Order: sequence, then C-alpha cells, then structure tokens
Amino acid sequence: MKRIFLTGFLVSALWCAARAQSPGAPEPLSAWPHYKELQPPRGYTGLLDLVLDRDVLNQARIDHADLRLYDGAGREIPYVLRVRHEVEASGEVACREFNRGVENGAAVVSCDLGPQPQEHNVVEIETGGTNFRRLADVQGSSDGEAWSTLASQAILFRFAAAGRSVEQLAVAYPVSRYRYLRVRVNRDSQVDSATPEIGALRVRRSVHVLGEMVSIPAASEYRDADRMDGRPASVWRIDLGARIPFERLVFAAGDAEFSRQFQLEIVDDPAAPVLIASGELTRRANIAFTERFGRHLKLTVTDDRNPPLPLTGFTAMSAARQAIFESASAGTGPLRLYYGNPRALAPRYDLAVRIPANSGALRVMLGPQRSNPIYRPEPKPFSERAPWLIYAVLAAASLALAAILLNLARAAKAQPQS
Repeated sequence: MKRIFLTGFLVSALWCAARAQSPGAPEPLSAWPHYKELQPPRGYTGLLDLVLDRDVLNQARIDHADLRLYDGAGREIPYVLRVRHEVEASGEVACREFNRGVENGAAVVSCDLGPQPQEHNVVEIETGGTNFRRLADVQGSSDGEAWSTLASQAILFRFAAAGRSVEQLAVAYPVSRYRYLRVRVNRDSQVDSATPEIGALRVRRSVHVLGEMVSIPAASEYRDADRMDGRPASVWRIDLGARIPFERLVFAAGDAEFSRQFQLEIVDDPAAPVLIASGELTRRANIAFTERFGRHLKLTVTDDRNPPLPLTGFTAMSAARQAIFESASAGTGPLRLYYGNPRALAPRYDLAVRIPANSGALRVMLGPQRSNPIYRPEPKPFSERAPWLIYAVLAAASLALAAILLNLARAAKAQPQS
C-alpha cells in the first residue's frame, strides 16, 4: 500500500511539473504590477506598433523580457521588439581582377566574386592623380557575357589644397549578387591628357539602417558653483524623471560662442558616480556617448574666468524601443501592455521571422500607467516575514549549547580522580 501511494505521489508531481513547464501554459497576470491600454484602429489590417515610454522603461526589465500584450478577451498577442539604433556596417567581399584594358579612352577592369557571391552594393575604385573629377560606370553580370548597368555616370573626385585633401572614390549601387563586376572610369577632359589608371578594386556590402530616437524631457534641478581640477566650474544636476536608457543629452545654450571642458556623470549612487562623457563643450555640439541607464545626472562645466553658461532645456535622447504586432491578432480592444515582472521569461514569439527589419507599421499610442488590480506580489522569504524566528533559533541553539557544555562539565566532575 505504501509503495502504491508513493508511486502515485511521484506521478502526480511529475505531471504538475510538466504542465507548469509546458511552453503553451498561460501565465498568471497577477505577477505583473502595471499595465497600459492602447486602442487599435478599427478596420485596419496591416502591422501596428507602439513605442515604450518613460513609465514602461522605468518599471520594465532592462532586457524588456517582461512585456506582455493582451487583447480585450484576454488572449496573448505575439509581438516583435526592436531597439531602433542607427546601424551602419560595411564588410569587404573577396574578388579577383581580370581583363584590364582601355575602351574609347576609358580605363576598364573586371572582377570575379566567385561562384557563390555574397551580396554587394559598393565598389571602391582606386585611381591616380589629384584635382580631378571623373565619371565612372559599374556593370554586373552572372555569366560574363550579358551585362546590366548598376551605376551610371557616378562621380569620382580628389581635390587637395593647403595641405588638406578631400575625395570620393566609392560608387554605390542596388544590392546585387552578380558574380562579375565591370568598372569603367572616363578621363577628366580638363586635367587628364591620357587614360586614367585604375588601381585596386574593393567590393563591399554596406548596410545603413535608419534609427528612431525618442525625446525625453529632463528637469534641471539647479546650477551650483563648484571647482573641477581646481578651476572654477558650474554644476547642473539633471533629473530624467525615471531610470531609462539614453545615449545623448541635448540642451539650449544661447547664441554666444564658447568652448569649455566638461564631464557628465550618472549619480544615481552619489557615493559611486559613473563618468559617461567628457571633453569640449560647444554651442553647436550636444553630448553623445554609448547608451547608458540612469536617472540622476551631474554635468560639470569649467568656467575659468568666464561667466556661467545659460544652459537650459535639457532633453535625453533614447533609441526607440518598438513593439510590432499584427492587427489581425489584436482581436477586440482595448489592448493591454503588461510590464514590471522581474521573474518573467523572454516570450520569443515566432512572429520575428515573418516581419522584415524595415517593416512599415501604424503607430498606436499608450495610455497612462495603471495598477493591475489582480497583482499579487511574490511572497517574501519566510526569514523576512518572520525575522524574530532567527533570534528564536539562535536563542534555542545557545541554550542547547549551554546545556551540552553543562552536561560535559558535570560528567567531568563526576569522574573519579586517579
């Protein structure tokens, strides 16, 4: 009987654990303390998106894995979350040159990118000389016989004066997988008496993804006189209103020209400030840096013998956190975006593979932050709920130890002495 009971208990425990860990099991929304509502437009059948605001950024996890979107019927809505940083990258594609020559006074060279070429959209053309303006054509081919024009009459130039030079030797064209490229560089009739020379060709895949920035107004608490490295300085203490990600600080500085040393710190913990930027501050330059998370900032500007700067209108710039979802899955409104659960697992919806990187979507605005009426905070550990228990256990352990020592002392005293 005991064996049957134990077997049944183990089977029940394993079934409950498997059910709790099943990927389709619903999550109890009582673990999410906050939500915001949004109303999708009626009759719209395309993609929708929303941008996380200061409230959500402040209460959600840094990786945003706790975001959950539900429709009015309580059904979960898959979404894709993208951080809209501006991205610019370039990689070189291997190529082998062949068929150098001259055609109608223009220099021509071809290159082979291999039987399985990567995508490419830029060719850099090394050409000799200075103070020229030459026109270049780029053609592509899959077999080396039939050629298609990728770029026509692209301008190459190089000018030098007063020890400085400026040049443009790259030609951009639509993304291509042609195996063969042919480049033609015409002579500049003003400066070239002979056919120009083509040096090396470098083929690249260049990617430029436009970002989206969100402006977050900040409050400048006050300006204070101080010193930096022993020199007179001004300090502005700036409050972003929440602990948020940001990568730029912009401000108004009046019409006067200036150039002064500065340093910008995060002082959420005044005892351990974090330096995020320093250098020369000018009227035309805002302060940019690698993205950081923080709320309280300290901007110190060295004044020396100059009057303090009239810095006002501080604004933090953050890359937009964009959640994209399909209107077809939105169901009935209003929708609810839940956030603030520190133990939530990343949802990882399959929708991410179906939505392209530059998909257009109709923006939906978030409403005010609301408290989840069914929220139940996670119970604290028993030691925190009953702190007196620690002292009780220590007292009991002390009494037990004292009793043991007393018994040992009595036993030693009762032993006959030799």
